Amino acid sequence: MRKADIDATSPPELIGKTFQLTPSELRVLLAIVQVGGVPEVAAALGVAETTIKTHLSRLFYKTGTRRQADLVKLFAGYATRVVG
Repeated sequence: MRKADIDATSPPELIGKTFQLTPSELRVLLAIVQVGGVPEVAAALGVAETTIKTHLSRLFYKTGTRRQADLVKLFAGYATRVVG
């Protein structure tokens, strides 16, 4: 295998490209994974909870998921593929 054949893309970059996420949607996804629920993510990012809910709706649509737990599982699956 040549060095050029190795994809050094991080899980967030890979997910962002795969699902065509905006930078804001990707930030919310990462915050959901790292911080938790809507109130905590809103406080951590300094935005309204309604803003987080809007981004979550778009994330659910783009990724085909229905719950925040599904987003976390999706992220974990990509992290496992890149690391393992």
